[in-house]
Amino acid sequence: MRDLERKLLHGNLETLVLRLVAEKDCYGYQIRRELAERSHHYFQVAFGRLYPLLRDLQRRGLVTSRWENVGKLHERKLYTITPKGRAELSERTRKWQQFTEATELILA
Repeated sequence: MRDLERKLLHGNLETLVLRLVAEKDCYGYQIRRELAERSHHYFQVAFGRLYPLLRDLQRRGLVTSRWENVGKLHERKLYTITPKGRAELSERTRKWQQFTEATELILA
């Protein structure tokens, strides 16, 4: 069953990440933690999956990033959703609602 869960998450991780970044600017570790906490630890995303996804979202113009100083010697990269990212998130949310409603009609 774990493979099925991984496939479901893989297909929806971009949407979940866009949703979190739409709420507030986030850095990678924070995104990973929020996904885990909000899902009651159902979603455990490896950094090796998350950071390439964030780079791809940035390359496609859905998020931007900037470095933020944390203390004197440490920086972290904050991600911000763009207007294009908000439009994408809105469309994905609409499609997800249609998909889940249609699925429920069959599974119920």
